[in-house]
Amino acid sequence: MRYDLNIACTSYLTLHEQKLRIKSFLIEYFGTVRFSLVETGSSITAVEDETVLFEWVNAGRPDRTAKELFLFEWTEQVSWGGHFLLKCSFFNRLEDNSRQKQFEKIVLQIKEHLDHPTLTLRITEKDNLIDVRQFHRRCDGNIGYGLYPYAEDEKGHWRDNLGIGLWIYREDFHLLYEGIKQVYPLKGKGFENFDHTGMNSISKSEWQVILDHWSILAINNPSSAEFIDYVGRWVVATLEHVDEIAIEGNL
Repeated sequence: MRYDLNIACTSYLTLHEQKLRIKSFLIEYFGTVRFSLVETGSSITAVEDETVLFEWVNAGRPDRTAKELFLFEWTEQVSWGGHFLLKCSFFNRLEDNSRQKQFEKIVLQIKEHLDHPTLTLRITEKDNLIDVRQFHRRCDGNIGYGLYPYAEDEKGHWRDNLGIGLWIYREDFHLLYEGIKQVYPLKGKGFENFDHTGMNSISKSEWQVILDHWSILAINNPSSAEFIDYVGRWVVATLEHVDEIAIEGNL
């Protein structure tokens, strides 16, 4: 059976922010981050049993198991009093009307997660590198970006001992990149586009543009405000003794 309910989302929340809060709900509901998830630009499909997910993706229905499947779909619906309308769908092959009540309780939990920011900032320091994690989990892998103080010596080489750097995983860098890409394409540096596989040197004036955009992102993404503020304060402090900060990706 399939059950559907619509939720009018708070107008100031971006789609990115709403997705983060739904993922927070899924982690709490399944009790683990080891659930299968497919995300598109305007939807999230999630289930604990991977077989069910494949059945849904390939056939449009999970028809050989009693395991639950969630589908969240966003559409722009200003008339609902919010910028987005979220359609929550719950699938289960059991022909049991009691599941409707269960699903209504689940939707109440979803509303709770949409109403409150998710604060998950974790900070560790090792070998002159601060590891900052917000939504990244161990099972997400090791792809990420290092932010390092940058200055050259008289031979044009990267000077040593300039200060501590930051390490940010791809899942968290996604939002920061919304500000970073505001200064691209760069002119007069031998490259124009941001290199996700190598080093990018960004000047103090360019960082000011990025910081200004981050301040706007923090307002529209409350769950990430603490994370954006932490990284922003590190950038400001670092630029007090260097004129550039390099970002190096390992994609």
